[in-house]
Amino acid sequence: MNARLSVAVGAGKTATFLSRRLGLGAGSNFPGKVILRIDPGATREMASRLLGGCVLVSGTNGKTTTSNLLAGMLRQGGMRPVHNRVGANLMTGITAALAQASNLKGDPRGDIGLFEVDEATLPMAVQRLHPRLVVVTNLFRDQLDRYGELESLARKMDGALRELGEEATVLLNADDPLVATLGGNTRAELRYYGIEHEGVGEAGLRHAADSKHCRTCGAPLRFSTNFFGHMGKYVCESCGASRPPVDFAATQIELWGASGSRVRVSTPQWQAEISLGLPGLYNVHNLLAATGAAQILGLERSHVEKGVEGYSTAFGRGERIPLDGRTLFLVLSKNPTGFNEVIRFLRDEGTGLSILTALNDRIADGRDVSWIWDVDFEELAPLARFVTATGRRAWDMALRMKYAGLDPQAMEVEGNLKKALRSALERTPRGGTLYALTTYTATLDLRRLLTRMGAAPGLWEEV
Repeated sequence: MNARLSVAVGAGKTATFLSRRLGLGAGSNFPGKVILRIDPGATREMASRLLGGCVLVSGTNGKTTTSNLLAGMLRQGGMRPVHNRVGANLMTGITAALAQASNLKGDPRGDIGLFEVDEATLPMAVQRLHPRLVVVTNLFRDQLDRYGELESLARKMDGALRELGEEATVLLNADDPLVATLGGNTRAELRYYGIEHEGVGEAGLRHAADSKHCRTCGAPLRFSTNFFGHMGKYVCESCGASRPPVDFAATQIELWGASGSRVRVSTPQWQAEISLGLPGLYNVHNLLAATGAAQILGLERSHVEKGVEGYSTAFGRGERIPLDGRTLFLVLSKNPTGFNEVIRFLRDEGTGLSILTALNDRIADGRDVSWIWDVDFEELAPLARFVTATGRRAWDMALRMKYAGLDPQAMEVEGNLKKALRSALERTPRGGTLYALTTYTATLDLRRLLTRMGAAPGLWEEV
């Protein structure tokens, strides 16, 4: 028995228990720090004992939803994933998830590791976890003060994929021209997923598109179809580089606004019509990523369908929470592309919408909030009956909404989150919906507030 590992795991479990009892959050990162301080090799050792190996899901948007969808599919297939499901995606969070799912000897009670991984953490995660499958969802500008520009991040991720052996597989989003070029020098097998239904796209790129140039030669890309952001069908007319053929495709899509969508999914083994209770075209990508990963791992069509059918929305990713005779619709909106997609499905909800926005600038959000000027709030303003702005940078949001054309009489600024929520609820008709559009730490703040109010379970209490 590894005595040092046992002490580390025991200390981590104690730290998790105390964090939760003291109301300090889900206790997912601090316990990992404790464990790694005692035994720096704990993550690698515990992961090596997972008989089914490890799966890593990385990228800017969609990590939590994709991994939670895949977790449900794995359970339907009779597997027990060890999973950092509340989104603590640094090595400390992954370590804590492994310890919580292990006995005091460090032997996991699950049989496969499923971890969402911060983009900048992917190289370290590959080194320590030796994954059998890596899924990359997309790359958007996000937290530039931490990640740097996209090309710099892509180079780091490329380096991580080069470390994989022939026994591994990499699943990439073909619709993202930056992601589709990753893994060029890896020994792992490359597979791709993407949207084939051009009816949900539009011609040309929007101004907030991030990756507009060919990564091979630097020439501008020509998009025949744009789905959102820089996602689409593209070709470089200079060097001939183009969107790769996809293995896992959405061949027909019906978008139902905030209610979700119906998707015809095509894989090398089967086709199926799947109803997805998650809003936005970006969640179609998340469905395809999870479906592709499930099939690569050997799951069957029924496991995928039942996993989606039984899916419980990840916190802040389109949750509907009953509150004071209204419904709070909580959706994470943390960068230009993601926020624009939220606005896109809100257009299908009609006008006269009640909206709460919470903008923070903590480290996990990115200190620079100038990205809000790349969001198409000009499309949101006509939809709103009122907007209540809160968070550390509430006045920045109010100023942005003013320039977007929102009537000042329809704008309220309240820095205190609890007061802002109460005020917004009072202004929302009974039986109506309050749409809460929140950045990352603001989502956590609101979720904790809802837990204290008895409206939602604690993050660690959810199944």
